[in-house]
Amino acid sequence: MRLCWREFELDEERFELRRDGVKVPVQPKVLELLLHLVRARERVVLRAELFETIWAGVAVSEASLSRAVLEARRAIGDDLQEVLVTVRRRGFRFALDVVEREQEPAPAAPSDASVDETFVGRGPCMTCLEARLDDAARGHGGVVWISGEAGIGKTRAADEFARRARARGAVVLGASAHEAPAAPQFWLWAQVARAHAAAHPGPKATELLEGVAPLLDGAAGLASEERFVLFDRLTRHFIEASRSRPIVLVFDDVHWADDGSLGLLQFFAREVRHSAVVIVCTYRDTERNDDARARAFGALLGESAGLAVPLRGLSPEEIPRFVEITSGSTPTDEFARELYDRTGGSPLYLRQVLQTEWAERALTEASHQLASSMDLQQGLVESIRRHVDGLSAGARELLTLAAVLGREFNFTELALVSGLEQAEILNRLDEGAGARVLLRSKSGAYRFTHALVRDVLYKSLSSAERAAKHAVIAERLFAHYAPSLDAHVADVATHFIRALPGGSPARALELSMRAAEVASTAGEHRVAARHWSHATQALVHLAADDPRHVDVRLGAARALALAGDEGAAREAFADAVVLARTFGRGEALEEATRSFAALPDPARAHERARGSPA
Repeated sequence: MRLCWREFELDEERFELRRDGVKVPVQPKVLELLLHLVRARERVVLRAELFETIWAGVAVSEASLSRAVLEARRAIGDDLQEVLVTVRRRGFRFALDVVEREQEPAPAAPSDASVDETFVGRGPCMTCLEARLDDAARGHGGVVWISGEAGIGKTRAADEFARRARARGAVVLGASAHEAPAAPQFWLWAQVARAHAAAHPGPKATELLEGVAPLLDGAAGLASEERFVLFDRLTRHFIEASRSRPIVLVFDDVHWADDGSLGLLQFFAREVRHSAVVIVCTYRDTERNDDARARAFGALLGESAGLAVPLRGLSPEEIPRFVEITSGSTPTDEFARELYDRTGGSPLYLRQVLQTEWAERALTEASHQLASSMDLQQGLVESIRRHVDGLSAGARELLTLAAVLGREFNFTELALVSGLEQAEILNRLDEGAGARVLLRSKSGAYRFTHALVRDVLYKSLSSAERAAKHAVIAERLFAHYAPSLDAHVADVATHFIRALPGGSPARALELSMRAAEVASTAGEHRVAARHWSHATQALVHLAADDPRHVDVRLGAARALALAGDEGAAREAFADAVVLARTFGRGEALEEATRSFAALPDPARAHERARGSPA
């Protein structure tokens, strides 16, 4: 039953309050109080009745009732106390008319109307979950474990399955564990038991709540015999209820669950194998906690049978649809590929990246060239930091150094620049891989799972710290690769450039010029142009009369011309003409002048296009 007034509705089956269809977060006791007052709206509810109903068997003060009433008023926007009216010295009365509406009837099977167009991907996950629901309908219940990193879409997938299960006639009850260690014992089960009793009021519901009251009140320290009786009573209730309609229990963030809830879950999972009950649990498989809750959860995973459904990022083919739904714009193929590369398909990171100016420009300006970097919004940075903060201090330190090496790196280079023992490096890298911050390729190289993670680690260093680390890396790689420098000169040169203004500007110039020549020989003219640009940066830190100014500018002009960037090449040749004349370099002056004249003049081309006389 749904109890509706104004823009609010109390859903008894789901045990939730909604405003204009959006769930309003309310503490369970507050929701119980509100639900009781709405049901008894034809009369004044005495304070004693509220204590006996809401806090049965628990000694609480008048202050607890006052706080609950205050929170209920806040939840329904009753600042003037016109809805929940205080009747002096007696109790409270709900003062509005309420419309009672039945739950919308669910079809026996999904139809096209039940498809959620905003749900992207996760086809294999949904197939597994719906197959488990089919099994439950035939009397074979069980557990499904949906795992993944924070923000990967576990809760969204569970919600979508819950929606589909309701459409097929199942009773769906949900509960969430809390990160706070102060959460009461058996908190998950208290939520679903109360929700089920509220949705199906009557003698059986009352008997259930009275029978398992110690569990619902978070009782700890029960004797093993008492725990078994209470566990069995609650389990039998749900098994009996599932004989009329399948029951789906959705437990979110189970990695934070209290040990009482976990113990009951383990008992429950064994008992419902021959019933129409499906338990869906979501948890983070990247958490690194050594507290009692983490150990208890690890033991549960090790001992419990069930269907494991690990979630990873959306695929490159799913990114465009996600962007369309989130932003209302269709991305280019290039932009979709860039989004996948930066986020790894994580829905959380995708949403936050799409809010940046970088993404907005790429979606609205057809001619916009994608920048190699972007300003990270604070919300995105905090999301990534939270992910990385789960690692040990040693692992974070090593990964920060790896971020200076680049998006991809190999073990040899990391060992060379870190100064750590190989075993320690491997342990820290394994920790990063376990948290899915890193991936290891078949060749043995490592790469950051998301380019954004590497960006946040890199930018966590100050400019001076970054430059100092690049300087150390540059010198050690230069010495290590000296016998085969041309094969690695591009990376080594880049580190010398990024060490500026410190480090060695002369070596930065020398290696950038060499890297440009190697790239030109390989026909990679755009890469060569980039290295010539780096060489120009190095020259800024050398003498103004260094004659290599001419060579660098002329080399850049040649590379740009061969890359097809005629406008930039024309400007570079013009600069080379001036520099060659200044330094008295006759051959360079002749080449630069001839090449400049051979390139089309954009102004004249524009005049011809408009039909103007030459």
